[in-house]
Parts: sequence; structure tokens; C-alpha cells
Amino acid sequence: MERTGSGATLTSLCLLAVVLILATATYKRNEVWKDGLTLWADSIGKSEGKARPHFNYAVNLAAKGDLEDALKENLRAVEINPLLAKAYFNIGAIYHARGNVDEAVRKYRTALAIMPDIVEAHNNLGYAYYSKGRLYEALEEYNTVLRLNPRHVKTYINRGDVYRDLGRLEDAADDYEKALYYAPYSPEAYYGLGSTQFMSGDVDGAFRQFSAAVKINPAFAKGYYGLGLVMERRGFKREAERQYLNALDIDPGLEDARRRLDTLYKGR
Repeated sequence: MERTGSGATLTSLCLLAVVLILATATYKRNEVWKDGLTLWADSIGKSEGKARPHFNYAVNLAAKGDLEDALKENLRAVEINPLLAKAYFNIGAIYHARGNVDEAVRKYRTALAIMPDIVEAHNNLGYAYYSKGRLYEALEEYNTVLRLNPRHVKTYINRGDVYRDLGRLEDAADDYEKALYYAPYSPEAYYGLGSTQFMSGDVDGAFRQFSAAVKINPAFAKGYYGLGLVMERRGFKREAERQYLNALDIDPGLEDARRRLDTLYKGR
């Protein structure tokens, strides 16, 4: 199994969130309090020189998918307060999601230099190292996450990927199973477990795991890629082709599926 691309994926990365707890009341609220965006925009207008409103506004912008403005607000926050570690982390996460891994790494390191126990920063830094093939550095970061939070599902999956790529299939399977213990409906964990079984020669087991992944999430491209591998191994090339095409219809950037499909076409 190959790593499926070098870009950041949402299932592997984390972005910090702010939970706003507003007191309930029976009277009609002022329009400015209708959601987090208007709340923090209003707060910035009243306190432009404070970092926290910019950070909280950025979090709400990111939650709405507006990463460009979220980046600007996080940058403004650290301009005001250079020790606001979580803002550096979110800047890194935005750069990472855009594919600027080197800049993301710098921001994660800055965040961790200020606040060493940001679990999400260690996870994302590990994924950045993984995407660059620096597997042992990735492993170190993931181990740190799981010392800080032994229930961190994304990191069990991410560390499982490292173990799998290092050929430590039993360790990988253990991590995917731990992820499924905490998140029984994780298609990523089923895919990871299936990949280890496929690599160890248990094709039937791999088929069950990949099938479970796409049953949970019919839009999970890597699950169809895994099914394509199984069908190809069984000699059902037409069915393998169909599964690879399913994967590419969902995620045209899934290069492993494209390479396998090209190999099938060339073999005709």
C-alpha cells in the first residue's frame, strides 16, 4: 500500500474550535448576538487592539469555510499577542490544508515552543512529517499525542499508517483497532485495518474491512480503492477497474487509484 498523495486531509488534520456558551433568555436577542461571527466581529469593533476577539473570530470564520479571512484574523491576533500559541497552530493548520507544508511546520513548532501540550499541533506536525516521508519523526509526534490524550482517534489512525509503512503490520492493526474501539464508525480506521490485512495476505479480511468503510461512508474514496486492490488480486480485473473508477469519481486526486487503473489499461 502506498501513501495516497502528499496533500493534507481533513481526517488527518485538526483545527482548534471555540465553544461559546451563551446564557439563555426569554427576550429577543440583539442581532449582533445571533451567531459567533457577528458576536466576535462586534467584539473586534469594540476592542480592535485585543488578540482574543481576532482569534475567536478566526475560529468561527474557519468553521464556516472562510480560510482566507480566518488566516488574516489569526495573523492579526499574533501580531497583537506574539505568545498566542493556538493562533499560531491555526495558522499552521490553514497553511497545511492549502498544501504549504513547510510553512505549516514552522507555525506548529512556534505554537509548541510556547505551549508544548497542544495535542492537535503534535498530531498535525506528525502528519506533516509523514507526508514528507520522515516516518520516525512522525512517530515521535504521534507518541507524544497519545501520551497526552490516549483517546485521540485521529492519531491512532495516523500512527497506524506510519507503522504500516514501516512494515510493522501488527502494531498498525493494533492502532486501527484502538481507533475503532473509540470510534466504531470510522471508515478511515476500517480502511487502515483492511490495508494491513491486505498486505499480510488476508484478502478476505481486507475485503470485509474495505466494504465496511464504504458502507459507513459511501463517499469514502479510499474504500473503493481498497476494494479495487482486492478485486485485482482475485483476478477480477473488470470489477477492479470499476472500483478504481468509483474512487476517482469521488476523489480525482487519488493517485494510487489512477496508477492502478493505468496499469490495468496497459495490461489489456
